[in-house]
Amino acid sequence: MPKDLLTELKIRAAKPESRSYKLGDGGGLFLLVKPNGSKLWRWKYRLDGKENLYAIGPYPDVGLSDARAERDAARQLVKQGVHPSHDRQAIKRRNIEALEERKRAMESSFAKISAAYLVEVKSSYKPGSYRAKESRIRKYLAPALDEIPISEIGVKEIRPILDSCKSHGAWAAIHVKGDLNAIFEFAIVRGLADANPIPTLRGLLKIPPSQSKAVLTAEQIRAFYRELRAYRGYPETALCLRLIALTACRPGEAADAEWDEFDFEERVWRRPGEKMKAGRDHVSPLSDQAIQVLEDLRPITEGGKYLFPHRTGKGFTTPARLAYAMRDMNLGPRTTPHCWRTTFSTWANEQGFRPDAIERQLAHVESNKVRATYNKAILLSQRRELMQAWADYLSAAEEVSVYATGPEPATTSLNVGARTRRG
Repeated sequence: MPKDLLTELKIRAAKPESRSYKLGDGGGLFLLVKPNGSKLWRWKYRLDGKENLYAIGPYPDVGLSDARAERDAARQLVKQGVHPSHDRQAIKRRNIEALEERKRAMESSFAKISAAYLVEVKSSYKPGSYRAKESRIRKYLAPALDEIPISEIGVKEIRPILDSCKSHGAWAAIHVKGDLNAIFEFAIVRGLADANPIPTLRGLLKIPPSQSKAVLTAEQIRAFYRELRAYRGYPETALCLRLIALTACRPGEAADAEWDEFDFEERVWRRPGEKMKAGRDHVSPLSDQAIQVLEDLRPITEGGKYLFPHRTGKGFTTPARLAYAMRDMNLGPRTTPHCWRTTFSTWANEQGFRPDAIERQLAHVESNKVRATYNKAILLSQRRELMQAWADYLSAAEEVSVYATGPEPATTSLNVGARTRRG
């Protein structure tokens, strides 16, 4: 049998003729030259007493050395009683099935299902709560689980994630576990998962004992303003902390505040019910000092939607950023932006302001519907007086803090500089 009958030079030199012709290479391998100029590799073999032809591929896609290697591999299959073309078809089917399986897996991947879940539940959450949930899924779950079909996610994959979350605090892990549970239930209802592994992790995480928010002392308030003057972060963050202190709002309410919620003529901040914890519209009077914070903020962010936009330019800042900024002030354990609410409430009650006005300012909902309607009708003017007195108290504390290196009044009472109001 002739060996290496063909060369690349001979193949390239072969010209088409009026009829197809063959250029043999030995061992049953030949190049079929077609009248249209195409050159096709073919291998002739016998199996079960019958002559067969195996199409290897076109030249130059399949070079001479590759055609010979394919012929040798095909010869081994024939020795096993297998037609090379049948084997190729079987491989092609397996590849198609593997591709389809991968496609099905991707359709039921954690990335796909968690994205669908977020779309489904978005309208059920207030913007801040939804953004927190979306952020947790993206930060803690997506990196480890996105490419895995949800049906293949079990305790083995979940437990390391929750253990890692604990380093960010017990509640971070608890919230992430809750997110996972909801995503699995979402998938089960839609037939994309058969079981929810989260219940088997019962007992892994323990809810930390409840701790009331710290009440800032007069000394801590003065220290807050000293640190605020020395703050070297984004000016919007410092102004946001000032606004929280002056209005006693929840940190999340300040974080996602929008410019069109503020009425400078009536000097009020109107938050729609869908953005409030209790689901009811809330009107907060603005003190002179709160108005000044907004005026200081105007040149920085007024051109956008939010008072305190996210640094990425998408959405609004996060309450966590505010918490980090206040934590870095080292005011003491358990001091967070939310402490301004408990501090305000304590101060206002000690000063003898009307409890109904205090609770209304904190957006605590009156359970008695008749009283709720009554309070809404009469308390705005009283709350204006309350919030101006509170702002004056904070301004006095800030003035005292200017003399941080000199003597200060020897007191830590919240009553310093306050005027008593009886309602």
